[in-house]
Amino acid sequence: MGFVNERLENHEWQTIDRERNIVLKKVGGPGSDSYFKFNLIFEGESVNFSAYQKMKQLKDGDEIEWQVLEIYAPPHIKQDKSRLHELITEALDAYGFASSREFVKNLIVTFSPNI
Repeated sequence: MGFVNERLENHEWQTIDRERNIVLKKVGGPGSDSYFKFNLIFEGESVNFSAYQKMKQLKDGDEIEWQVLEIYAPPHIKQDKSRLHELITEALDAYGFASSREFVKNLIVTFSPNI
């Protein structure tokens, strides 16, 4: 099934993959500079990361570019950098914009070189 966006009883949103037990939640932002903070939980571990969002309006929808600036995770999770980056990319792709993927036509996720 993969990731879906769902509204919780407290009216907050989460992006969740129930089959793999992975949850992405926005925990801060956006600020005036489109800076967001997220929490990603998988395999019982919590990973926090921040990302800057840039949007471009296309004629048939929006293009969103996320630049992940920093990742805070236990060392054993950070060791498998490609897997961690893949999960973050997949979750942000499903998250789209404000927990909706409906009008996003293209999504790009990049990572700062030091993470």
